[in-house]
Amino acid sequence: MPAAPLLHDLQQGFADAVMGRDHAVAAWVVGAGLEPAARLRIYENSVAATLTAALRDSYPGVLALVGEDFFDTMAASYRKQHPSTCGNLQHFGAALAEFIADMPEARALRYLADVACLDWRRQLVALAADATPVDAVRTAEVVSVSPEQLRIQLHPSVQMLRSDYAVLTLWQWCQAPSDAPPRVDQGERVLLWRDGSDVAMAALDPATFRCIEMLAGGHDVAAAWSGARDVDNAFDLESCLRDLLGHGLVVAFTDEGIPP
Repeated sequence: MPAAPLLHDLQQGFADAVMGRDHAVAAWVVGAGLEPAARLRIYENSVAATLTAALRDSYPGVLALVGEDFFDTMAASYRKQHPSTCGNLQHFGAALAEFIADMPEARALRYLADVACLDWRRQLVALAADATPVDAVRTAEVVSVSPEQLRIQLHPSVQMLRSDYAVLTLWQWCQAPSDAPPRVDQGERVLLWRDGSDVAMAALDPATFRCIEMLAGGHDVAAAWSGARDVDNAFDLESCLRDLLGHGLVVAFTDEGIPP
């Protein structure tokens, strides 16, 4: 009779079984009225259902575009290549956009990976830490500061996505489809943020997107303004900053002459 495996080997074997990789551990399972393999399949099916449900929750746009059958087949392949390494399944789908981009079955939907990117950024927005927006007093303190000396810290929930496809328009259409699907071959630049308990999204013009992108990257206001004007010489910096403040997306100003 073979020697009993070590506890670690049993645990690894059970993990392999519930993830559908290998069922050799069945030799050490007491069926108690069921075939050992059948008893393991109960756990395997339960884990598969839980992981698929987590992906469905995180990727409503992708699910709406491909349908349940395709999505569940894709989820089965994904969880084998990217098994969850954490009990918190909110981060389980982090690599799905890259996975979709490499899927031969998804090549006909060339925009699908970008829709997945938008879905995942919505997840990141929802999970981001909170922060208090700057108040009117603090804003007034920096009005006279030189743009070359001023940097702006945006809310932790702010996310941005640049796509060659109309991802926001398509995502919104998926939530309430009409008879005519939107054109997808027109690129969009999307700003995402948390508005109360909701995830807000807006399509931005290229210059505004560039300005906010540079501010989020730590550039001073003057550099961000210059970058935006390289895209559109008529860019209105004041309007852009006013919108950021109005949506509560500015949480700090940084300047050498003014304490934070």
